[in-house]
Amino acid sequence: MADSTDTRELTPPGFAMGDAAGALAMLEWLASLGAADPVLETPQCWLADGPSAQGDAPSSVPEAQQAAIAASVKRTAPSKEPATDSGSLAEAQRAAAAAQSLAELREAMARFDGTNLKAGARNLVFADGNSQAPLMLVGEAPGRDEDLAGLPFVGASGQLLDRILAAAGLDRTKVYITNVLPWRPPDNREPSLTEAALFLPFLKRHIALVRPRIVLALGATSMRHLFDTTEGITRMRGKWQELLIEDNAIPAMATFHPAALLRNALNKRFVWRDMLEVSARLGMLDQKDH
Repeated sequence: MADSTDTRELTPPGFAMGDAAGALAMLEWLASLGAADPVLETPQCWLADGPSAQGDAPSSVPEAQQAAIAASVKRTAPSKEPATDSGSLAEAQRAAAAAQSLAELREAMARFDGTNLKAGARNLVFADGNSQAPLMLVGEAPGRDEDLAGLPFVGASGQLLDRILAAAGLDRTKVYITNVLPWRPPDNREPSLTEAALFLPFLKRHIALVRPRIVLALGATSMRHLFDTTEGITRMRGKWQELLIEDNAIPAMATFHPAALLRNALNKRFVWRDMLEVSARLGMLDQKDH
Protein backbone atom coordinates (compact mmCIF):
# COMPACT_ATOMS: atom_id res chain seq x y z
CA MET A 1 0.00 0.00 0.00
CA ALA A 2 1.31 3.44 -0.86
CA ASP A 3 2.26 5.73 1.99
CA SER A 4 -0.50 8.26 2.45
CA THR A 5 1.74 10.76 4.29
CA ASP A 6 1.42 14.30 2.89
CA THR A 7 4.86 14.98 1.40
CA ARG A 8 4.48 18.65 2.22
CA GLU A 9 5.16 17.73 5.85
CA LEU A 10 8.51 16.19 4.84
CA THR A 11 9.91 19.21 3.03
CA PRO A 12 11.05 22.55 4.42
CA PRO A 13 9.30 25.87 3.89
CA GLY A 14 10.46 27.54 0.69
CA PHE A 15 11.44 24.27 -0.99
CA ALA A 16 11.02 24.16 -4.74
CA MET A 17 12.29 21.20 -6.74
CA GLY A 18 14.99 21.92 -9.30
CA ASP A 19 16.20 25.41 -8.43
CA ALA A 20 19.11 26.77 -6.41
CA ALA A 21 16.92 28.40 -3.78
CA GLY A 22 15.12 25.10 -3.26
CA ALA A 23 18.42 23.26 -2.84
CA LEU A 24 19.57 25.82 -0.30
CA ALA A 25 16.30 25.58 1.63
CA MET A 26 16.49 21.79 1.69
CA LEU A 27 20.10 21.69 2.91
CA GLU A 28 19.48 24.33 5.58
CA TRP A 29 16.46 22.32 6.76
CA LEU A 30 18.48 19.08 6.87
CA ALA A 31 21.30 20.84 8.72
CA SER A 32 18.83 22.13 11.31
CA LEU A 33 17.83 18.51 11.94
CA GLY A 34 21.45 17.54 12.55
CA ALA A 35 22.46 16.27 9.08
CA ALA A 36 25.68 18.25 9.07
CA ASP A 37 27.75 16.23 6.57
CA PRO A 38 26.36 16.32 3.03
CA VAL A 39 27.16 13.41 0.71
CA LEU A 40 28.32 14.30 -2.80
CA GLU A 41 28.04 12.32 -6.03
CA THR A 42 31.75 11.45 -6.04
CA PRO A 43 34.03 10.46 -3.13
CA GLN A 44 35.67 13.39 -1.36
CA CYS A 45 38.77 13.43 0.83
CA TRP A 46 37.93 15.78 3.68
CA LEU A 47 41.50 15.60 5.00
CA ALA A 48 42.96 17.14 1.86
CA ASP A 49 43.20 20.87 1.30
CA GLY A 50 42.31 20.77 -2.37
CA PRO A 51 39.70 18.97 -4.50
CA SER A 52 39.30 15.21 -4.24
CA ALA A 53 41.43 13.04 -6.45
CA GLN A 54 38.17 11.79 -7.87
CA GLY A 55 37.35 15.27 -9.12
CA ASP A 56 34.78 17.79 -8.00
CA ALA A 57 31.16 16.80 -8.24
CA PRO A 58 29.32 18.79 -10.93
CA SER A 59 26.87 21.31 -9.59
CA SER A 60 24.25 23.53 -11.12
CA VAL A 61 24.10 25.69 -7.97
CA PRO A 62 25.83 29.07 -8.38
CA GLU A 63 29.01 29.61 -6.35
CA ALA A 64 27.33 32.23 -4.14
CA GLN A 65 24.58 29.75 -3.25
CA GLN A 66 27.16 27.03 -2.61
CA ALA A 67 28.95 29.34 -0.17
CA ALA A 68 25.68 30.06 1.63
CA ILE A 69 24.95 26.34 1.89
CA ALA A 70 28.42 25.62 3.26
CA ALA A 71 28.07 28.41 5.83
CA SER A 72 24.69 27.08 6.94
CA VAL A 73 26.02 23.56 7.41
CA LYS A 74 29.12 24.84 9.23
CA ARG A 75 26.98 26.79 11.71
CA THR A 76 25.09 23.70 12.81
CA ALA A 77 27.85 21.10 12.59
CA PRO A 78 29.74 19.96 15.70
CA SER A 79 33.12 21.63 16.04
CA LYS A 80 35.89 19.56 14.40
CA GLU A 81 38.85 20.67 16.43
CA PRO A 82 42.39 19.31 16.44
CA ALA A 83 43.58 16.94 19.15
CA THR A 84 43.43 18.28 22.69
CA ASP A 85 46.33 20.61 23.46
CA SER A 86 48.44 18.91 26.12
CA GLY A 87 49.22 22.21 27.83
CA SER A 88 45.56 23.17 28.17
CA LEU A 89 44.67 19.69 29.41
CA ALA A 90 47.45 19.80 32.00
CA GLU A 91 46.24 23.22 33.11
CA ALA A 92 42.68 21.88 33.48
CA GLN A 93 43.93 18.93 35.51
CA ARG A 94 45.96 21.15 37.84
CA ALA A 95 43.14 23.64 38.33
CA ALA A 96 40.59 20.92 39.01
CA ALA A 97 42.83 19.04 41.46
CA ALA A 98 43.58 22.23 43.39
CA ALA A 99 39.88 22.94 44.07
CA GLN A 100 39.03 21.93 47.64
CA SER A 101 35.40 23.02 47.58
CA LEU A 102 32.57 23.52 45.10
CA ALA A 103 33.05 27.28 45.30
CA GLU A 104 36.74 26.92 44.44
CA LEU A 105 35.91 24.55 41.60
CA ARG A 106 33.39 26.98 40.16
CA GLU A 107 35.94 29.77 40.27
CA ALA A 108 38.58 27.56 38.63
CA MET A 109 36.19 26.71 35.80
CA ALA A 110 35.33 30.37 35.32
CA ARG A 111 39.04 31.27 35.03
CA PHE A 112 39.95 28.42 32.68
CA ASP A 113 40.76 29.67 29.17
CA GLY A 114 41.55 26.40 27.43
CA THR A 115 38.62 26.90 25.02
CA ASN A 116 36.89 29.98 23.65
CA LEU A 117 33.42 28.79 24.66
CA LYS A 118 32.90 31.40 27.34
CA ALA A 119 33.52 34.20 24.83
CA GLY A 120 30.17 33.38 23.22
CA ALA A 121 28.23 32.56 26.39
CA ARG A 122 26.49 34.78 28.92
CA ASN A 123 26.83 32.75 32.09
CA LEU A 124 28.81 29.84 33.47
CA VAL A 125 26.31 27.07 34.24
CA PHE A 126 27.75 25.23 37.21
CA ALA A 127 25.06 23.17 38.93
CA ASP A 128 21.64 23.10 40.56
CA GLY A 129 19.97 21.11 43.30
CA ASN A 130 21.25 19.70 46.57
CA SER A 131 25.00 19.00 46.72
CA GLN A 132 24.33 16.64 49.65
CA ALA A 133 21.89 14.52 47.62
CA PRO A 134 22.74 10.87 46.92
CA LEU A 135 21.88 11.10 43.19
CA MET A 136 23.93 13.21 40.77
CA LEU A 137 22.67 13.84 37.22
CA VAL A 138 25.13 14.78 34.48
CA GLY A 139 23.84 16.28 31.25
CA GLU A 140 25.58 17.49 28.11
CA ALA A 141 25.84 21.29 27.96
CA PRO A 142 23.74 24.39 28.58
CA GLY A 143 21.28 25.54 25.97
CA ARG A 144 19.93 29.05 25.40
CA ASP A 145 17.62 29.08 28.43
CA GLU A 146 20.29 27.64 30.69
CA ASP A 147 22.84 30.17 29.45
CA LEU A 148 20.48 33.02 30.26
CA ALA A 149 19.55 31.67 33.69
CA GLY A 150 22.97 30.33 34.69
CA LEU A 151 21.34 27.05 35.77
CA PRO A 152 21.18 23.61 34.13
CA PHE A 153 17.96 22.17 32.72
CA VAL A 154 15.58 25.10 32.93
CA GLY A 155 14.20 25.04 29.36
CA ALA A 156 11.74 22.60 27.82
CA SER A 157 13.98 19.58 28.50
CA GLY A 158 14.45 20.78 32.07
CA GLN A 159 10.72 20.95 32.61
CA LEU A 160 10.42 17.39 31.33
CA LEU A 161 13.26 16.34 33.64
CA ASP A 162 11.37 17.83 36.58
CA ARG A 163 8.31 15.75 35.65
CA ILE A 164 10.43 12.61 35.36
CA LEU A 165 11.94 13.25 38.79
CA ALA A 166 8.50 13.92 40.29
CA ALA A 167 7.19 10.62 38.92
CA ALA A 168 10.05 8.89 40.74
CA GLY A 169 9.31 10.74 43.98
CA LEU A 170 12.20 13.16 43.54
CA ASP A 171 12.73 16.85 42.93
CA ARG A 172 15.66 19.26 42.73
CA THR A 173 16.04 19.31 46.49
CA LYS A 174 16.79 15.58 46.37
CA VAL A 175 19.20 15.47 43.41
CA TYR A 176 22.24 17.38 42.18
CA ILE A 177 22.49 18.39 38.53
CA THR A 178 25.42 19.47 36.37
CA ASN A 179 26.73 19.13 32.79
CA VAL A 180 29.84 17.99 30.96
CA LEU A 181 30.36 21.57 29.73
CA PRO A 182 29.66 24.67 31.87
CA TRP A 183 29.44 26.99 28.85
CA ARG A 184 26.86 26.98 26.07
CA PRO A 185 28.32 25.83 22.71
CA PRO A 186 27.49 28.14 19.77
CA ASP A 187 24.11 27.38 18.15
CA ASN A 188 23.51 24.68 20.79
CA ARG A 189 25.75 22.32 18.86
CA GLU A 190 27.09 19.12 20.37
CA PRO A 191 30.27 19.56 22.42
CA SER A 192 33.39 18.68 20.48
CA LEU A 193 35.70 15.93 21.70
CA THR A 194 38.33 18.54 22.56
CA GLU A 195 35.92 20.65 24.63
CA ALA A 196 34.61 17.65 26.54
CA ALA A 197 38.12 16.32 27.18
CA LEU A 198 39.27 19.67 28.56
CA PHE A 199 36.37 19.94 30.99
CA LEU A 200 36.39 16.27 32.03
CA PRO A 201 38.94 16.87 34.84
CA PHE A 202 36.60 19.52 36.27
CA LEU A 203 33.62 17.17 36.00
CA LYS A 204 35.45 14.34 37.74
CA ARG A 205 36.60 16.68 40.50
CA HIS A 206 33.01 17.92 40.76
CA ILE A 207 31.83 14.35 41.32
CA ALA A 208 34.63 13.74 43.83
CA LEU A 209 33.65 16.80 45.90
CA VAL A 210 29.93 15.97 45.88
CA ARG A 211 30.49 12.25 46.58
CA PRO A 212 27.10 11.04 45.29
CA ARG A 213 25.92 7.49 45.92
CA ILE A 214 24.83 7.13 42.27
CA VAL A 215 25.62 9.02 39.06
CA LEU A 216 23.07 9.12 36.24
CA ALA A 217 24.41 10.18 32.83
CA LEU A 218 21.78 11.94 30.75
CA GLY A 219 22.38 11.37 27.06
CA ALA A 220 25.10 10.03 24.79
CA THR A 221 27.64 12.82 25.29
CA SER A 222 27.65 12.49 29.07
CA MET A 223 27.72 8.70 28.85
CA ARG A 224 30.62 8.53 26.37
CA HIS A 225 32.89 10.80 28.37
CA LEU A 226 32.03 9.56 31.85
CA PHE A 227 32.23 5.88 30.89
CA ASP A 228 34.99 6.31 28.27
CA THR A 229 33.06 4.37 25.63
CA THR A 230 32.17 4.67 21.97
CA GLU A 231 28.99 2.63 22.35
CA GLY A 232 25.64 4.20 21.52
CA ILE A 233 23.18 5.32 24.16
CA THR A 234 20.54 2.82 22.99
CA ARG A 235 22.89 -0.09 23.70
CA MET A 236 24.31 1.30 26.96
CA ARG A 237 21.29 2.80 28.69
CA GLY A 238 19.86 0.97 31.68
CA LYS A 239 23.08 -0.96 32.39
CA TRP A 240 24.96 -0.43 35.62
CA GLN A 241 28.56 0.70 35.34
CA GLU A 242 31.25 1.35 37.92
CA LEU A 243 32.59 4.89 37.76
CA LEU A 244 36.01 5.21 39.37
CA ILE A 245 36.52 8.74 40.69
CA GLU A 246 39.69 9.36 42.70
CA ASP A 247 39.78 5.74 43.95
CA ASN A 248 36.09 5.85 44.83
CA ALA A 249 33.91 3.38 42.87
CA ILE A 250 30.46 4.87 42.24
CA PRO A 251 27.52 2.97 40.71
CA ALA A 252 26.48 4.73 37.52
CA MET A 253 23.96 4.36 34.74
CA ALA A 254 23.09 6.13 31.50
CA THR A 255 19.65 6.98 30.17
CA PHE A 256 18.21 9.10 27.39
CA HIS A 257 18.55 12.87 27.60
CA PRO A 258 15.22 14.66 28.19
CA ALA A 259 15.76 16.62 24.95
CA ALA A 260 15.79 13.31 23.07
CA LEU A 261 12.47 12.41 24.67
CA LEU A 262 10.96 15.61 23.30
CA ARG A 263 11.83 14.30 19.83
CA ASN A 264 10.86 10.69 20.51
CA ALA A 265 8.28 10.28 23.24
CA LEU A 266 8.27 6.49 22.88
CA ASN A 267 11.62 6.36 24.69
CA LYS A 268 10.01 7.74 27.85
CA ARG A 269 9.15 4.18 28.86
CA PHE A 270 12.84 3.26 28.90
CA VAL A 271 13.71 6.28 31.02
CA TRP A 272 10.95 5.30 33.42
CA ARG A 273 12.46 1.82 33.76
CA ASP A 274 15.89 3.33 34.32
CA MET A 275 14.55 5.66 37.01
CA LEU A 276 12.91 2.71 38.77
CA GLU A 277 16.28 0.92 38.74
CA VAL A 278 18.01 3.98 40.16
CA SER A 279 15.35 4.42 42.87
CA ALA A 280 15.62 0.76 43.84
CA ARG A 281 19.43 0.99 44.04
CA LEU A 282 19.18 4.09 46.22
CA GLY A 283 16.78 2.21 48.50
CA MET A 284 19.22 -0.69 48.80
CA LEU A 285 22.05 1.70 49.70
CA ASP A 286 19.89 3.34 52.36
CA GLN A 287 19.09 -0.06 53.88
CA LYS A 288 22.79 -0.89 54.06
CA ASP A 289 23.40 2.32 55.98
CA HIS A 290 20.79 1.37 58.55
